Amino acid sequence: MNRTRFRNTVLGIGATAAALAVGYFGVQYFGRNNMFTIAAAVGGAGAISYVLQKPNQPQAPNSEPEAPTAPIKAQRKGKKS
Repeated sequence: MNRTRFRNTVLGIGATAAALAVGYFGVQYFGRNNMFTIAAAVGGAGAISYVLQKPNQPQAPNSEPEAPTAPIKAQRKGKKS
């Protein structure tokens, strides 16, 4: 097991333990129904943000070349005859 995988495993276990602790103490403090409401709100916000994410896809190149721009002639400043 390489270092990155070990670190991610330890962080995942730690995050799971923290989530369980927050859930347990939250139920003790707020009550069961309030914690269900909070969990549903957080889950709903996560689902909405997942659905509303824009995919990060590169745009396909245009098959038509851009039209060349016409050169702009500079007007000469001088005497009018």
